[in-house]
Parts: sequence; C-alpha cells; structure tokens
Amino acid sequence: MLSRLQFLVVIFIVVAAPAVAQSPNNGPRISRTADLLFLSPDQQRVYYKKVDSFLSTNLIKAGTKKYPLVTTPKDFSRFSFTFKDTARSLDEFMTQTNVVGLIIMKNDSILFEQYRHETDKETKWINFSVAKSVTSLLFGLALRDGYIKSLQANVSSFIPELKGSAYDSVSLHHLLQMSSGIKWSDDPRDPNSDLLRISSIERQHGWRVALDSIAALKRIAAPGKRFNYNTTETVLAAIILKRAIGKPLSEYFSEKVWQPFGMHSNANWVKVPGLDVENGGCCISSTLRDYALLGLFTLRNGVVLDGTQVLDPDWMQRSVAPASSYKGYGYYWWLHPNNKRYFASGAFGQQIEVDPEHGIVIAVQSYWPVPFGDYYLGYLDGFIEAMVNHLKNVH
Repeated sequence: MLSRLQFLVVIFIVVAAPAVAQSPNNGPRISRTADLLFLSPDQQRVYYKKVDSFLSTNLIKAGTKKYPLVTTPKDFSRFSFTFKDTARSLDEFMTQTNVVGLIIMKNDSILFEQYRHETDKETKWINFSVAKSVTSLLFGLALRDGYIKSLQANVSSFIPELKGSAYDSVSLHHLLQMSSGIKWSDDPRDPNSDLLRISSIERQHGWRVALDSIAALKRIAAPGKRFNYNTTETVLAAIILKRAIGKPLSEYFSEKVWQPFGMHSNANWVKVPGLDVENGGCCISSTLRDYALLGLFTLRNGVVLDGTQVLDPDWMQRSVAPASSYKGYGYYWWLHPNNKRYFASGAFGQQIEVDPEHGIVIAVQSYWPVPFGDYYLGYLDGFIEAMVNHLKNVH
C-alpha cells in the first residue's frame, strides 16, 4: 500500500492537459499537469499562479454576492510549537516550508491572513489533489438534486464501457473511498505499474481505448475490503458526474456552491484531454480566501447565503465517516482518526483543514521543493495540530 506521501503525487502521471499558450516568462513549456512536478522553486512561484494560461481549464464562475468575511486579527507572535525537538514560531513555519499564503479562521472571523512571495488576496494558486474533495462535494450535490439516486449504484451503470468488468460490483460508495478492490498498482516509480501502463495507452490512443484496458482489470479483493489508492478512478468519478449531471462539473459547482455561497473570485479547473471533462482528482486554481470559504461551506453543512440547503444535512457526516478499509479516509477527504477533524490535501503543501467541533478552518498554499516528504508533511501536520489546540482557547 502506498503512503499518504505518495498519494499526493501520483495524480499527475496519468492525467495530462494540452498546452494552450506560451508558458510564463519564456520558461519551460508546460503541456500536461505532470510537467508541474519538475519545476525549480523560482519557477513554481510563477507557474502555480498562472496555470490557466498554459493548460486547458474550465471556469468556475463567481457571482456578484460575496460571503461577508469579518477580519478580527489576533496576535500570534508568541505562538510556538515543537517540531524535530526544536521550538518553531509561526513565521519560521511559513519561511521554512515556503508558504505563500496562510489564512486562519474561527467562527466566520479571519484571525490571521498573510501572503508572501508576490502573492496577494487576488492570486489564484493551484491546489493539486485538494480537487478530489471538491469532487466528493459534487457527488453530494448530485445526490441532493436527484441526478444520482444512490451511492450504492455501480460504476458500470454510469460508464457502460465498463459493463461486464469487475466494476459491475463496485459501487460509487466504494469508488469514493478508494476501496474498489480492483487490482491496481499506482506507484509511479514502477515502470510496470498499471498507472504508467494506462497512462501510456491514453496518451497514444485516447481515453476510449484506455477504458477498454481498465475494463480488463481484475479484482484482488471484495469491494470495500481493501484501501488501494487508484488515480485513474478519480477520472472515472468525473466521467460519472459529467454523465449524470449533463453539464461541466465547473458549471454545476458554480451554480450550486461557488456563486450561492459567495466565493469572492473566479476559479479554474484543469480538464482531462480527449474527454472534455474536469480532472476529478487534481488541479483547481483559486484564491486563498476561496479555499478557506470552501472549508467554511463544509463546516456549514452545505447551507448557502440565502439559507438554502444544497447538500443533504447529513452529507458531510457521511462523507467524512472513516472507511472500513482505512480509518484515515472518507469520501475523498483525509481524516484524523482520533478526532473529528478532516482535511483536503494536495502536493507541494496545499491544505484545507476543518475542525467542525471548534469552528476552525485553516487554509495553506505553498511551494515545497518536493511534492511530498516526511519533513514537510510532518512540519505542516505539527503546525496545524498545535494551532488548532491553541485556537480552542481563542475567543
């Protein structure tokens, strides 16, 4: 089984997006999301905020009404926590993990908001695998609206190209919990992995041929019994949503959440080439404030500005319930097994942390020099754990 460290990177290998414009500042030309793995820190700071200029995206359009954020700054100059046996300050955390934006909220109020490295409140920064949690929300919206009747429906009922395959017995519930039971190797370091094999087929022959190869995959466990991260299945999730809803995921998400909840700026979602569908597992570019508002939307259980309930009242509770196959995962959300917090996580240090019990949302945008790593993940986890504990006593 791959670790969480590897989960953050494999999404790039299988999904590519065609270049649509010259890359920024005459730097390396980016023609697919995988190319974003190989940028220097100086290039990351430029490319991560201009993804829509060189990859094909769909717009998540904001409306005219904005969520009324309240700013009540708190002094965190004396806040500290221990990491690697050393006391760390908030400033040291931001500096040493290449944070470009950090926002800390409690009960609708912004307690801390800071931007670095030529970013500001208007900067749209790519979120990588945080997008999977948006895909989870889209399934909740589609259920509420009746486009999907039940998560017990099987995958092949939405993707008939997979009928007669092992996916006949895989439910949407299993798909969202990464527990399909399909035999699959998602390790990008293995040249014989299913990930690279299907990726190669897709690049050479397109997704329709790739679907034939996916249909030939065998079962290694009963659905729901084994957690096995499968990057390609997030693309299947997007296909299912597009076919069920009958419109682009970005358009539907704008209509149901982005505009009604009052997100402040437009966002962009990278598309899968050859399918004209958004990447269900990667790559939405949005402002830091709108990342935080997305966390707040889940905290409010899907109630938008006018009081409309766009998610079933128990949807978030269901989607962050621990999977029987792995207690640290729900419906495309990461979980803290020992408390009620959940979070969306993306490569290179992107995270939205939500603590529903204490009304806390923390959103972080970064450019780590590696997509994952014990040092950086440990530093980020240590900071968030200490900050959440600190905020419990802040009123």
